Amino acid sequence: MRKYQKVIRKEWKRMLALSMTYIMTLSVAAPVKAAEEELGVPTAETAAEVQETPEQFEARTGYHLSEGYTYVLNNGFVILQADGSPQITPVATPEPTPSETPTPTPTQTPEPTVTPTPAGENTPTPTPGQEGAEPQEVTEQPTPEPTPAPETTPEAAQETAVEENIPVITAFPQSVEVPVTVEDYRFWTVSASRKAAQAKVVLEIKEEKSQASRSVGRLEEGGICYILRKEDGWYYVESGTVRGFVEKKALRRIGDKNEALLTPVYATELVAPAENQAYAYYRATIQQTAAKKHYALCKGDELNIRADKSTDSEIVGTMKKGNLCYILADETEEWVYVESGEVRGFVKKEYLQTCRKVKKKVNKTGADRFTLAVARVDPKENPARYYTLTSVKTGIPDGAIRDSIVDYASGFLGTVWKEEGTSLCEGIDTSEFVEQIYEAYGYNVTDKDGNIQEQGKVSVDQAKPGDVICYGSGEETSAAGIYVGDGKMVQASETRGKVVTVKIDPEQESFALELFEDTKVIAGSKNISEVNATEAMYGQDLGLFKLTYYCACAKCCGKATGITASGARVAEGETIAVDSSVIPYGTKVIINGHIFTAQDCGSGVKQNHIDIYVDDHERALALGCNYADVHLMK
Repeated sequence: MRKYQKVIRKEWKRMLALSMTYIMTLSVAAPVKAAEEELGVPTAETAAEVQETPEQFEARTGYHLSEGYTYVLNNGFVILQADGSPQITPVATPEPTPSETPTPTPTQTPEPTVTPTPAGENTPTPTPGQEGAEPQEVTEQPTPEPTPAPETTPEAAQETAVEENIPVITAFPQSVEVPVTVEDYRFWTVSASRKAAQAKVVLEIKEEKSQASRSVGRLEEGGICYILRKEDGWYYVESGTVRGFVEKKALRRIGDKNEALLTPVYATELVAPAENQAYAYYRATIQQTAAKKHYALCKGDELNIRADKSTDSEIVGTMKKGNLCYILADETEEWVYVESGEVRGFVKKEYLQTCRKVKKKVNKTGADRFTLAVARVDPKENPARYYTLTSVKTGIPDGAIRDSIVDYASGFLGTVWKEEGTSLCEGIDTSEFVEQIYEAYGYNVTDKDGNIQEQGKVSVDQAKPGDVICYGSGEETSAAGIYVGDGKMVQASETRGKVVTVKIDPEQESFALELFEDTKVIAGSKNISEVNATEAMYGQDLGLFKLTYYCACAKCCGKATGITASGARVAEGETIAVDSSVIPYGTKVIINGHIFTAQDCGSGVKQNHIDIYVDDHERALALGCNYADVHLMK
């Protein structure tokens, strides 16, 4: 019996020693990381070197193996590389048996033609946040790539991922989507020229067009601000980080060449931009809005994007390992401000990879191949979205495309003319000005050889606002300006030395270039009874609403300005007044098959009540009151 007891004790000691050796081996192999509450899974439990089964690895990381590849295994475990990614190898393609029908060897995909494709027929791109293969593995796939869609500008290509509230306009050379920026965080840069003004006295910058409203900033006497909009005896201004309203009589316009601008004094911020309701009233700014792309990749298994620089703040989005984001602000601080898809917020910098290798990797793979963050709140409800005015994408004015192009071009009035200049704000050449305005909307004024487009030519007397005015003929043709109506165009004028509105020279040989068809606009029909929404556009059912009608006269609105509460001009077939706590401004809804945009409010418009704008007061009275189901537009 003692003999057996000794054997058992000996065997027990041997097993204990083996167990301790194994545990110590694992402890040495696994990286020592502090568990961070920002990570969805504690890093100590998910060390990259620990071998896992394919199922365990995919469950932990969200990784999905690309078609045509298999994991490299060792005794049934996935072999992981130093960066935590799995080691993979192509699957050998079996030779077809004699009984099988031979499959033709795929040939190289030919270059696509530049034939315009309607927006609805474009090859769909992966939705940001969609699960997929790690980006570095995508580039290694030997399988042929899908046939690319017709080439567009980077901005237009990125905007295709945003499908809601976007009117689609079919152009002669290509299709374009015009973003409705009222719901977005993206601003567009305008020239500061002729917009500068000085405070005559110490000014309180207000949140609304009323002295009784909250003060969001203070501007000292002689302080500088920039006038972005004028309405109802008030100026909407920007001064440093402060944006709001001041009375017209309190400012002295000076232009940006005044000596006072050499040492400008800007407004003091009294309310944080995120809490300032006037901050996004008008999405134009004199600041640079297109941010330099500072790439970063997520290192954590699941990283929370916060509304503020605190782990106690709201989670507005999440990223998984390998997801791409862009650092927009506070690059040197512990918490950095990032943008990834439609998500903006704060993450700790230590959980991002930001070295030169990242930039090289993203450029080699292509930023559009990377998975982006997943939103946890509606972007409109994200308090961090206006932390800066910058974005990796630029905004353009919303509204009908012709009005939008004219507004956008007019925003650069005063920019200096510069031979071969390429900056809309710092100096630009005549033709370059027109081309860049149109490029922002996804149109090419010139063909692949650099010559003016032939398709879409009309005489100048047939030109409509937004069309290109061209001087000359044949190889000597050049883009002169953008037509604004009444025989005038916005032009980067060599003679005047800056961007101005000038009359079209009747002595010059000229023609107009119409690059788009107004009839192809899906949304924005003037007739409120016309059905312009398809079944695919219907989104969430908001319920039954009371419908009334109004016009822009003093009887209906108190004063006949024609300007809505959101700052847009009223338009029949487009404008509706809503309770903004129920339907936020900028929201597109479908009522009786027609698409409207929430732009206005009214003292009697509360809860489930919508007031629909029409041009005529008598018709507003005649239409009376009725009820209908209201749906969000997808």
